[in-house]
Amino acid sequence: MSNSKLDTVAEDLFSIPRLLGRVIRRKFLKTALANMKRGITPPHIEILRTLEESGTLHVTEIGERLQIPGPQMTHLIDKLVSLSMVDRQSDTNDRRTINIKLTTKGKTILKEHHALISDTFTTALSTLTSKELEELSVSLRKLRDILSKL
Repeated sequence: MSNSKLDTVAEDLFSIPRLLGRVIRRKFLKTALANMKRGITPPHIEILRTLEESGTLHVTEIGERLQIPGPQMTHLIDKLVSLSMVDRQSDTNDRRTINIKLTTKGKTILKEHHALISDTFTTALSTLTSKELEELSVSLRKLRDILSKL
């Protein structure tokens, strides 16, 4: 494959996450969060998801994984604590270290959010024709297969 074709593919690949992220955040996440009426933002949801996937983590670990600066992390965690979605816990090995743990309420909120996002996606996708849905499905499967090889 020529260098210009490789450059074009690299640029296209680089643009997809930004575009996909923007569409998802603007059209789907904000709509779902507004429908939840809980006063939380997409970064709050990402923190909850990270805790769901990884279990109890230190604030710094969460911030590093999500690329959120420390002062902003403190503010975000404070909000989640005030809403009883996460708890702060002292580390058993070092009491100076505070870990963050997802609460039962936080897990429930994530399930509710997932259901709303799923409904929002279904509604948006219902505007596509059968042919467009099939093309999108095939393209997404191909993209997943190719990305898994990188």
